[in-house]
Amino acid sequence: MKTSSSIFKIVMVIIGLFTNFYAKAQMPMSALITDLREIDLNTVVYDPAHPRSSSNSGLSYADVEGTPFWNEKWNPALLFFNNGSKAKINQAKLNLYTNEIHYLSSTGEELAVDNSGIVRLVFLNKNNLTQPIASFAVLMNHVTGNGTAYYKVLNAGKYQLILMQKQLVKTSPYDPIQAKSINSFYSKKDYAIYNEGKIIPLRELDKTSILAAVPLDILTTSWLNSTKSKLRNEKEVIEYLEQANLSNLKINGRQD
Repeated sequence: MKTSSSIFKIVMVIIGLFTNFYAKAQMPMSALITDLREIDLNTVVYDPAHPRSSSNSGLSYADVEGTPFWNEKWNPALLFFNNGSKAKINQAKLNLYTNEIHYLSSTGEELAVDNSGIVRLVFLNKNNLTQPIASFAVLMNHVTGNGTAYYKVLNAGKYQLILMQKQLVKTSPYDPIQAKSINSFYSKKDYAIYNEGKIIPLRELDKTSILAAVPLDILTTSWLNSTKSKLRNEKEVIEYLEQANLSNLKINGRQD
């Protein structure tokens, strides 16, 4: 098992993200902070519903169909910061519209915090806190080249499939029957391959894009021939990357 210091050294590298998390998830929860305002990180915490908040988007979610959140349910989560600090939140949501984390404080107040200083966010199974249900890394936005975004990390290893999902708002044409236009959230997804600190954009989730990012070798060629996989969805791509990562381990003579 890696030491705590070695884990944080590779947080931004992400390789072995889920493996590293399992070691962290089993630490005594009493050692973690439950309210982000207790951490001295110059972290800006605010009430997302307050109209005078500088971080308030000015959008009333009650007037928009759908949800801005990755998961509408509250889940426990672990946050990892770039200075090595960490925090456990008993009830949290990831807002993919504002790129912020909403959480309930110890007094039940709903608050929000942006991703400043955060490098990793792991949601946990509320019935089993050693079991992650989703892991996100904060990386440079590879689409715009500016700012950062939460990327869902879909597998471990040298080659990882990552997903940047943004919730955006669209407005329908005026409906004379309802006497209004309808606002609704919709998802924009951008997939990429993460390889040793480099983000490789994928035009689509298809065989052409995947093979351009992760070239064939003997093992992956054999696997594709035997499975006839089209590499057209997350499951198929992750299975291919598992073979590519296994091939890399064998080439380097390691069995991690």
